[in-house]
Amino acid sequence: MEESYRVVIADDEMISRGYMELFIKPSRRYEIAATLPFARDVIAWCGENPPPDLIILDVMMASGVDGLTAAEQLKREYPGVKIILATSMADTDWLEKARRIGVESFWFKTYSEVSLLEVMDRTMAGESVYPARAPEVMLGRLPASELTRQQRGLLRYLTDGLSNREIAEKMHISLNTVKDYLDDLMDKTGIHSRTALVAQASRLGIAVSDAERTKGALQ
Repeated sequence: MEESYRVVIADDEMISRGYMELFIKPSRRYEIAATLPFARDVIAWCGENPPPDLIILDVMMASGVDGLTAAEQLKREYPGVKIILATSMADTDWLEKARRIGVESFWFKTYSEVSLLEVMDRTMAGESVYPARAPEVMLGRLPASELTRQQRGLLRYLTDGLSNREIAEKMHISLNTVKDYLDDLMDKTGIHSRTALVAQASRLGIAVSDAERTKGALQ
């Protein structure tokens, strides 16, 4: 008889939770132990029930701790539980953070060529499943996959509303260098308005600031 795994899902979007349930329920390999609206609920649930075999966590949460923060705590308290982080954003910097805290797999909901069930199967088989490349989205006329680490950092601070002087302090560079970076980014994207650049980057979720990601925990 094929082994069955208990799964907990946490996503603050009801449609997204329903989508995951719809595809997981028909599989005989998985039993949905709980479907929860927030990552903080998973931490509480695991404290009151036998830990599941697999947890699927959305990164961005409207309230309480975000998925990355929750995953770090869960990995510390329940190292044997496998975790898949999921997001509809295109922020690739989260991949590095997820790997660092020991998350087994990462799934881009909107952009992945691999189904959630395949990621689950491969994860439970002992594989670590991460995207081979960045989501194919365009920031103006520049593919997001071609953004440098410095450009992603700059976008992250811009979306957080920091001034050029504050960005210079955060990035440990001169004020003139910040201006050069910004001018270069605008030239490559073809977006020549700071406001429009921030709006498009935010809409696509290319560079979500840590303050935005953790806003629910900070309220």
